[in-house]
Amino acid sequence: MDRNSVIGLVLIGLLLAAYTIYQRPSEAELAAQKRAQDSIAALQLEEAKAISEANTVSSQPGEESEMALIADSLMNDSTALAEENQRLRARYGALANSAEQEGEIIEIETDLLRLKFNTKGGIISSAELKEFSTYDSLPLILFDEKSATMGYAFTYPSYGEFNTSDFNFTTKASSQNLSGDQELIVEFRLQIDGGRYMTNTYVVKGNAYDVGFETRFNDLGGLVTSPKLKWEMSGYPNEKGIKAERNKSTIFYKEVDKGRDFLSEASDDEEELDDEETQWIAFKQNFFSAILIADNPLEKGVKLKSYPYEEEVDSLTQFYSAVVPIESAGTGTVLKGSLFMGPNDYKILKPYGMELDRVINLGWGIFGWVNKYIVIKIFDFLEGTGMSYGIIILILTLFIKLILSPLTFKNFLSSAKMRVLKPEVDEINEKYKDADAAKKQQATMELYRKTGVNPFAGCIPMLFQLPILYAMFQFFPSSIQLRHESFLWADDLSAYDSIMSLPFEIPFYGDHVSLFTLLMCISTFFYTLLNSSNMPTQSQPGMPNMKVITYIFPFMMLFFFNSFASGLSYYYLLANLMSIIQMIVIKRFFIDEDKIKMQIAENKKKKAKQGKSKFQQKLEEMAKQRGMNT
Repeated sequence: MDRNSVIGLVLIGLLLAAYTIYQRPSEAELAAQKRAQDSIAALQLEEAKAISEANTVSSQPGEESEMALIADSLMNDSTALAEENQRLRARYGALANSAEQEGEIIEIETDLLRLKFNTKGGIISSAELKEFSTYDSLPLILFDEKSATMGYAFTYPSYGEFNTSDFNFTTKASSQNLSGDQELIVEFRLQIDGGRYMTNTYVVKGNAYDVGFETRFNDLGGLVTSPKLKWEMSGYPNEKGIKAERNKSTIFYKEVDKGRDFLSEASDDEEELDDEETQWIAFKQNFFSAILIADNPLEKGVKLKSYPYEEEVDSLTQFYSAVVPIESAGTGTVLKGSLFMGPNDYKILKPYGMELDRVINLGWGIFGWVNKYIVIKIFDFLEGTGMSYGIIILILTLFIKLILSPLTFKNFLSSAKMRVLKPEVDEINEKYKDADAAKKQQATMELYRKTGVNPFAGCIPMLFQLPILYAMFQFFPSSIQLRHESFLWADDLSAYDSIMSLPFEIPFYGDHVSLFTLLMCISTFFYTLLNSSNMPTQSQPGMPNMKVITYIFPFMMLFFFNSFASGLSYYYLLANLMSIIQMIVIKRFFIDEDKIKMQIAENKKKKAKQGKSKFQQKLEEMAKQRGMNT
């Protein structure tokens, strides 16, 4: 296209824009149109009265003509219409023409979502996730018109407080289906007297869980004051065990220059975000979320509130509320972004950035890193093989145990060395039982120095294993891949497995028996029993008996894990069984206590020739300065 053609097109566009502005009715013309409509109504009323009087004169006594009935009906309708218009005008002012009307539902279906838009409020009133269902095999409704509302609350001077969710918008959109890369723009307009209006525009994509949106005001200064977005929602129960689902539901949010944060998951909580602007707000359920993501950070002063419903309310899980202040000059875009309605899946949320994937609580710090960069990577790879999730967990556990096997070996080796030294440690304790505790400790440390045994060597491998232990504790209850996946007697690895329902509820335990939890606790007891027999017993006066505590611990886990995800209990069961096997194999084939005794004896001879190390000499000097006899 040459330059002259481009200039011609630009000029034509400018002429069309100027013509449209020129043809737009002025304030006076709009007022005149309103007066004309009122005059027509008045004329209709007068005509009806005249027809009624004429028929009354011409009709015979006791008779009423059909014309008179029509006239009376017309007069009554006109009177009622005029009175209704007057009432709406007195109540809603310039918004009267859009008030107290029934909304129209427009359904847009994509590959992933079944959405309902309502002209009442110009909002998405319902979202169904097509690829998921509830535990009871019902359609998974994230929210609908009964459980959620979204609108702009504002003050209309001299008329009071209003919310756009109460007014009817107009649209040219119609129900239709989208798929793949198809996009659809849906616009809703709230028409206000005087050529003023507000629009909610949505961009729906055929293969995405998010819907783009933009809200614009046109010439609403002085009419809409102190606007704020008010969003409320109540979650429906979708999983097995409503109590566990409530404990995983709350509001997550992200402020600019701050990390992701959230309200309490188990109790009532509220927060006002006055320090920083907010990037996103998530109404998070156990495995699904509705997330408001702003293109430009939301204004300071966002108010959040969340609380779980009472136990007797079995139709709802959690209440969510967000109030977002809006800065508006009366014209222009007041809010733009997208609304995510989908699963809490790490692979889906990660590409959005802004720590949106942290809606999934994989643990903080190093625990979250272990899950993101090790556990999830291995799990996704195994998932691609098509194996059942019970076998995937088995292979995952075996892989982790193999990675940690060198640390496990060092732990057992350290325990064996401590067992060999136990008689000498007992002699020191007996020799210094009436002496100063510092002398006893110094003598014990001297023994460890001479023998080359590090009493903390067994702790270091355990410290490396703890992040993985806790990471798995966070991973399995949060993994949507395990949702509704069965294995053996468990019908859902993301929820508790039940082999027996109790006719009563045991405090802190529940009303069912979870077999995976029971087996896990039994295996923990036997592992503790075998492990403690391999470790030296050291008791200090006034200190609790550690053996008793270790035996009570498996019993406590029975109460703690009974309502947890069966996939987690299954993993810990496998880990315990593999640890028992490792312990037996290492003790029988890799650790020879006679050789350890010989090595300790050689270490004593070497240390005796070498004398005291510089570090030991430094410690003794420091002790002498404090008046201690070394």
